[in-house]
Parts: sequence; structure tokens; C-alpha cells
Amino acid sequence: MKGSSLRPIAAKWQIGCVLLLFSVAGQALAAAKLSGTVTAAANGSLEGATVVATSDTFKIARADVGSDGTYSADLDPGTYTIAVVAKDQTVAPVKSLVVKDGDTVKQDFTLKTATPFPIVKAAKPIPLTDGIDSASFQDAPEIDINSGKQLSVVSGVTVNDWGGPSTVSGRFKVKYSDQAIHLAGDVTFKAPRVNNMTNDSLWNGNALEIDIQNDPYAADRTAPDADHNWQLVVGLGSTPDWWLHDSINARPALNGKDEPISAHSMITDKTTKDGELVRIDIPWAILLDSSGNGIKAPDDNAMGAMDIAIDSVDPNATDRSTAARAYQIQWSGFGNTHWNPSSLVPIQFVPQAPATPPATGQ
Repeated sequence: MKGSSLRPIAAKWQIGCVLLLFSVAGQALAAAKLSGTVTAAANGSLEGATVVATSDTFKIARADVGSDGTYSADLDPGTYTIAVVAKDQTVAPVKSLVVKDGDTVKQDFTLKTATPFPIVKAAKPIPLTDGIDSASFQDAPEIDINSGKQLSVVSGVTVNDWGGPSTVSGRFKVKYSDQAIHLAGDVTFKAPRVNNMTNDSLWNGNALEIDIQNDPYAADRTAPDADHNWQLVVGLGSTPDWWLHDSINARPALNGKDEPISAHSMITDKTTKDGELVRIDIPWAILLDSSGNGIKAPDDNAMGAMDIAIDSVDPNATDRSTAARAYQIQWSGFGNTHWNPSSLVPIQFVPQAPATPPATGQ
């Protein structure tokens, strides 16, 4: 009797478990749908444009924007910032967007042509001892590289392994004088001082990549111009080093001799032990044109273009002696500015700071 009376209960329990499993599976599979339309600015292009959703726990979803402006992405429940990455165009991100299971969220964006970012002139060359928070850089607008939309390259990891600005991020200020570009930065690495590469491989570890263009931004320039485009890579290992890519593809030189980075930089560990404070001067004279001559400082109010990228090894690499780049987070949000200048950020070399500071990101 006891045995027979237990069988129906067991059967009901099994059926209930099956139903519960289906219910849980259904919940796990449920996702929100984000979609909408991105409208380009007048004469703007949507080529390469993406919509990037970053949650408050730094989970990232990307959606390519079609030629018709439409995009679509699946999101897990959470609170998101939704941003657009587009060439020479900008729009304010949508912040604190709460998404729940099964939601269908429509979010449209209308882009506007980006205002060139001001690079402020220094009355005289800035001492290397003057860092990002010094009076020398007080009037320079800050460039923040710390958002999910700027995470442009990952290798051996996924975007959702990033973990946020504590893994890799930075803030920078840039000025110029008649002698050099003066860059000051506060760079965060979860695994600082890891770069075991040399020469043209310095990018393949903790490093900075600085792309410079000394003529107006050109939407149709899809390859570097030897007279106007340069990329300097600064390796941030235990012994800093630098290398010029593109048509030069050599160590920076002055008067025909290799120029040590130590003469133009001051790189110190932060007291928090999670990165470096960086000061780098980039002499105009090391940026050689197609004739092998160093270029001159730009005229006041001249237009140009620029990008700054931070490369980082995987902080979870078991052997840091062989660790290679896993992440790149970049001001422009594009991972191709080294070989495609149309993805650079438009800038202007201005004799004094604007009355209204620009947004810190593009």
C-alpha cells in the first residue's frame, strides 16, 4: 500500500521538475531586443558605424549599423549606456537605460558632424616634470578613454572579459608648442609594466599608440599619407621604448641618429601600483615627410586629426614573460586608425583654450 501510494506523488514530482526546468530554461533564454535607426549627419557616412551597449557590470553588446541606418542587438537584463561610434560624427549616449527580460527597446540616434577637438598651444615647451594635473596642462581639455564603446580590439579574450576601467583605461591631455607635441597621461593597467617586445612589435604588450595627422581630416583617406600621417608606439614595459610605424618604420631619430625615449619622456609608477603616469614629448623633427625631413609645427588654428590607443596584456595570463596584447581601448572607438586615417578624431591646433570645453570622448 505504501509503495503504491507513493508512485503518484513521485510522478507528480517528476512532472513538476520537468515543467520547472522548462520554465527556468525559458527564463535563461529570454533576452531583450534593442533596435533602432541611426541617421547620419549631412554629408556623413555610416560606413563602419556601430551601436555599443555597455552594462553597469561592463558587459558589452555591439551591433553594426546597416547602410540603411538600422541596427539590432540582443541584451541580457541590466542597466546600460547606449552609444554610437561613427566616423567624424557624434551624438550623446543614452545612459541608465534599464532593460528587463523580454523587453523590446527602440532607440534612434541622429548624428551631427563632430566639432574638431582643440589641441591647445603652449607658449613654450613644457617640462617633462609637469604632469597631467599640473598648471601647464590646466587649460588642455581632457581625453577620457574608459568606456565600452572605445574597446576596439580584443585577442584571446572576449569583450565581456574586460571588466571595466580597472583592467585598462586612461585619461590624457595634449598640448603643442613650436618644438613638440606634449602628451600627459594617467594610465591604468591591472597588470602594469608588462611589455616584452621590441621595435615594431612594441604594440604587442602594454603600450600607447599615438596617431598624428598634420593636415585636415579627410573622410576619403583610407591609407596613411607619408607626408601627413604618423604613428608612434610607446612600449610601457619595465624599460620604456618607442617606434615609428608606417612609412618610417624605424626608431625615432634626430640628426641621423637613433633618439632615446629617455630624452623625451618621464614615466613613473602610480602610488596605487595600478598603472603609470606618463609624460611624452613628440618632437616635430622626428616626424619625417616623404623626403626624409622633419615636419614643422602647425600654424595656429590649423586642422588635423589624431587618435590615442592603450594596449594591454591579459592580466590573467599565467606567464607574463610571454604575455601579448589582449585588449586595445581607443579614443576614436575604431581599431583601424593605424592604417585607415578616415577613422581618426578631427582636431584643431588652437592658440588658446576654448571657452566651452568639449566632451572628453569622441
